[in-house]
Amino acid sequence: MKLNIKSDWLVFFRFSIAIYAILNLFAFWKDIPRMLYDGGYLKPELQDALADVYSPTIYDIFVYLNKNNIIVNYDVLVNTIAIIYVVALISLLLGLFTRVSAAIALLLQIVIYKSMHLYLYGADFFLTMAIFYCVIFPKSKFSLDYVIFKFKQNPVSIKWSLLLLQIHVCIIYFFSGLDKGVGINWWNGEAIWKAVNSHDYNGLISINSLNIPEFVFIIAGTGTVAVEFLYPLFINLKATRKLWLSLTILMHLSIAVFMGLHFFAMIMIILNMAAFYFPYLKEEEEEEEEANSKSYLVISGK
Repeated sequence: MKLNIKSDWLVFFRFSIAIYAILNLFAFWKDIPRMLYDGGYLKPELQDALADVYSPTIYDIFVYLNKNNIIVNYDVLVNTIAIIYVVALISLLLGLFTRVSAAIALLLQIVIYKSMHLYLYGADFFLTMAIFYCVIFPKSKFSLDYVIFKFKQNPVSIKWSLLLLQIHVCIIYFFSGLDKGVGINWWNGEAIWKAVNSHDYNGLISINSLNIPEFVFIIAGTGTVAVEFLYPLFINLKATRKLWLSLTILMHLSIAVFMGLHFFAMIMIILNMAAFYFPYLKEEEEEEEEANSKSYLVISGK
């Protein structure tokens, strides 16, 4: 049966990314004075000097405003940008001026996170990518935009947007698995052992005191390489899609539980669900209805 692309995944993607971004910001909201304010751990001008010049920081905006005789307090500017960012994300969540809201959120996300680039890790860059997709992806009918403007969706645009997301996710996992497979420490379990025993992480469950056999780490490391490296193949085969999606989500849940990287796990699960779960729900429902219909005909003797 030919895949019938539906817009359900667009709703999930927009909602999830907007909520994720808000939660991600509020997770370090109380630490903003320490990371971004003028009296923080590092002076803004020092952090700015260590950043690249391809996009502006809050300090760049501060300098520009003062050069143009617009005198503002630096800490007030930080708060103002953060508040506008939250408002843009709420507007994105509601689907109000979706692309404009996403574009504003994207620009401010880059400005805020680049201004504290010394504190970032992988999940923050995935968030930038995801908000960018909210800018270019088609608008969903489940939005205030549709209520107000009654726009028409382009099925072709939805199809190619999904394909872009799927290809991107497949590339991420393939090269992540390839990189892990090149060395020896994932095959002998060393990487897994370090991950669950490192003092740098703060997992929900600690297994430091447990006498876990070496083969468990070897299986976990080898399994991680296999799940990621073979992801593009098995996630695109109908017979193995659910299995590989389940294994991938289980892998990320393990990262959240044992390493404490909750936001990294969360955004990767969102990308997986948006790319390879929700787009196929309608197809599965139709097949289930067809199977039930055939069973009814057989039972009734028709």
